[in-house]
Amino acid sequence: MQTRFSTLGIFLGSSLALPLQPLVQAQVPTYSSFELQARSNLLVNDPGWNLPPGSSFNSISASINDDALVAFPVQIVPINGDQSNTGPGLWLGSHGVGGIVVLHESPVDGISANVSINAGGDVAYYTWEDGTNYRLRLFDAISAQSQIVNTLPITPLAYSGLSINATGVIGYRAGLGSGYGLASTGAGSSLLHIVDANVQPGPYAYIYTPAMNAQRLIASKVSIGDFDHNEIRSFASDGSFTTLAVDKATDPASLFRRFDNGLAYNDAGQVAVVLNLDAGNVRAVFRFTPGPSGVEAVEIARVEAAGTIRAIDSFAPAMNNNGLVTFRGRDANGQAIYVGDGTSLRRVIGKNDLVATDLGMAGIGQHIDDPNAWPIFSGAPGINAHGDIAFIAGLYPQGNNQVEWGSGVFVAYADGDVIFQDGFESP
Repeated sequence: MQTRFSTLGIFLGSSLALPLQPLVQAQVPTYSSFELQARSNLLVNDPGWNLPPGSSFNSISASINDDALVAFPVQIVPINGDQSNTGPGLWLGSHGVGGIVVLHESPVDGISANVSINAGGDVAYYTWEDGTNYRLRLFDAISAQSQIVNTLPITPLAYSGLSINATGVIGYRAGLGSGYGLASTGAGSSLLHIVDANVQPGPYAYIYTPAMNAQRLIASKVSIGDFDHNEIRSFASDGSFTTLAVDKATDPASLFRRFDNGLAYNDAGQVAVVLNLDAGNVRAVFRFTPGPSGVEAVEIARVEAAGTIRAIDSFAPAMNNNGLVTFRGRDANGQAIYVGDGTSLRRVIGKNDLVATDLGMAGIGQHIDDPNAWPIFSGAPGINAHGDIAFIAGLYPQGNNQVEWGSGVFVAYADGDVIFQDGFESP
């Protein structure tokens, strides 16, 4: 379903670093190859694979670039094999070959659950020490070293919603004492795009988890005036913005009751977000595209009691520059990952599907008595320009979901993309 809004999208100024990338509409791919990148399990069960034995991660997301290079955080990594001395690490690799490229020792004891990788293989993430002393960090692909990023003159106390673009600029939500701001650092500058009313008097009651694109534009859900009036806006570094969607409390003509807190943003200026429609309070995934005649709102998927999608999880979707959107949902069989473009929708993988692992064929799912009671997937999926999708899923041996095989990080390759079989790849 497509809906056009006549005058929602307007720029209040101009500070684009680059022209918006032209949108090339791609067909929704099929998926038949799933390749394991790494697997974590409790050491009492087995040592895992492609990770130091005893490593573990929880509620994380993986990021994938156009070369199918995958990055993800690992919260617990034994240092020099010592199970009593651990630190957080960063995993990097592709096609089943990779490992921990950065391992932080005390006093660093935490790492962001989401990382962001760019086309060159640079990875942005943050760490903290005992819940404080947050540090924005950059793993440089050329030097293979991780450094603390200098954000001066901005001095955030915390970070969230990291995105790194091809030029190495990192966008993020900055914790600024009692409030938040949207900021970007790189290319010789560190800039505050906007701040909320707890930092400086202004219209923004609250700023939610953002995403940034190649033009150094940052998109985010923002509360205007109060928490009941919310919009999706894209902000340039001078605070000028484009409004892409508003809720019904803001505009009675809006189709949308509420927006989820996270979103996806691409170089064509499109935003994808999970939301609730006003009619029936139905959950849906929409993609918004600004244009000269307004903003085009395209429905990717919606929940229907007897339809394909029975529920949509509260995790931000991911979207590539061709407008392909992937998200976590549930169908009649259980939890699954889907991809769509507004014309067609495809199930990528889900509960009880089989994948190849280092231990043999495994089912996607949990090893408990009620597999529907717990999430099968971890965090949000990631997607690249080819339509390859990175995801993290629980595993059990084929035919026996009472045995624990831990969690695996996988890439679902779009059929027709190049596959290198260095790891465990499902035919």
